[in-house]
Amino acid sequence: MGKTEQCGVTGCDQIAGVSLEGEALCRGHFITVCYAQLERYDEMQKTHRLGVSDAESVRRFINQCSRQADEIEHMAIDLDNLDRARLLHIILWANELGRHLRRSPRKVASIPVRLCSDKLGGAWQEETQTLLLSRHGASLRCDHTAKPGEPVQLVRLDTGQEVQARVAWQRPADSDGIRIGVEFVDCDNFWGLDWGVIEETR
Repeated sequence: MGKTEQCGVTGCDQIAGVSLEGEALCRGHFITVCYAQLERYDEMQKTHRLGVSDAESVRRFINQCSRQADEIEHMAIDLDNLDRARLLHIILWANELGRHLRRSPRKVASIPVRLCSDKLGGAWQEETQTLLLSRHGASLRCDHTAKPGEPVQLVRLDTGQEVQARVAWQRPADSDGIRIGVEFVDCDNFWGLDWGVIEETR
């Protein structure tokens, strides 16, 4: 985003510092929009009005607003205590809502895979292990920087199967190293598990 781009909200003359769902927003309007949307989605989830088609767009929104709020909270040098508290609340609220929107149960499993990125000027690959599996993706250790939205390829070393995926999130290094979450682009049940049984027993 250009540094001099103006906030896209009608009547606002503030400089935009963030982009949410393609709209340039100043910090104040970013916080306002996040609160309004999270409240709306939270109410839809509680009253069971959140359909499958809605859930995907909600997931994209909460991933975006959580990531952007985290960047502002860490990067802004003129952040007052009230805005900092609001941003932290947005992150926590989005994460909580995201847990309710998981499309399938998780299964702890260590499967050897090769993770490959064809990023222009920075292609890499490494062999690693999965940590958690879902019908639509996995979390795993990764020694490379992988930004959300970045395309990657996953190859199972036990079967040779390949799948196209994209990075959903990356967490900083801890005692287990860097972790990333990937979601498959167009694949159902890459792991070959009976998710109905897992759903019943989770």
